[in-house]
Amino acid sequence: MSTPRGWSPLSSFLSLQGIRVRIHSLFWLVIFSSVVTGQFLEVITLFVLVLIHELGHVTVARSCGWRMSGIQLLPFGGVAHTDEWGTVPAREEVAVALAGPFHNVMMVLFGYVFYRMGWWSEEWMQYFVRGNALMAGFNLLPVYPLDGGRILQALLSYRFSYRRTLTMSLACSLAGACLILLWSVWGRGWDLNLSVIALFLVYSNWMAFKQRDYQYMRFLMKRSESTVSAHARIVRLQVNHDETLVSVLKRLQKEAYHIVMVRDSRGDWSPLPEEALFRRFFHEKKPDCRMGDLIA
Repeated sequence: MSTPRGWSPLSSFLSLQGIRVRIHSLFWLVIFSSVVTGQFLEVITLFVLVLIHELGHVTVARSCGWRMSGIQLLPFGGVAHTDEWGTVPAREEVAVALAGPFHNVMMVLFGYVFYRMGWWSEEWMQYFVRGNALMAGFNLLPVYPLDGGRILQALLSYRFSYRRTLTMSLACSLAGACLILLWSVWGRGWDLNLSVIALFLVYSNWMAFKQRDYQYMRFLMKRSESTVSAHARIVRLQVNHDETLVSVLKRLQKEAYHIVMVRDSRGDWSPLPEEALFRRFFHEKKPDCRMGDLIA
């Protein structure tokens, strides 16, 4: 998972394989409650499972050539910090997002094998399996910044423009986070731990929604600096000569090369490659110019 930058002042960190690992203050809250309730061993197990989950993300991300800046551990999973989200192929984003839950599934199999070999008791095996299953299942919910939210965003990018993908996925995620919060309060009685997690999800989605233009600009900058694959699909955008450059850029899709067909005042069509849009936007710094100016 990924989350807005900015570490909690109560976080602490260690280094693992060159990756800085931070423990979020929410995790310390869970550890404190475990000491009070006598469930310290269970929380240590949760800590290990969360770490394995996040290392799954890091392993696949590194194999794809992503730059990883750190891991932050949370009670329900964690966040692998990287600047690659939104600027890489959607299939890589799906693979990285699925890697964490996949590692939890593998841990379920290991737990069952250890039980069958007589190394673990049935009670401990059931706890271990349940913990992994809950972590994998919860993280696959289509709510940002959970893995399911990342997968939803990647899949939507195949159908919609990237700007619209961000708006749709984050709006759905924010609604989902609010539903989790309501369930934690009125579902089966008040669940304090789930309420804290839900509040974190609501805050993360709200901040991400407010910052979606920043993420969109990162996408545009990456596209202007690098070319798409030779096998990328070609998308033809039909626009009128009086449309602004900014409005047209909002229609660009990931993993596609765009040819903009500009209709002039006489009804004739003139093609423009997407490079012309990036040049006018970034180098000439004329975001509000009309598309007719580019074919004049």
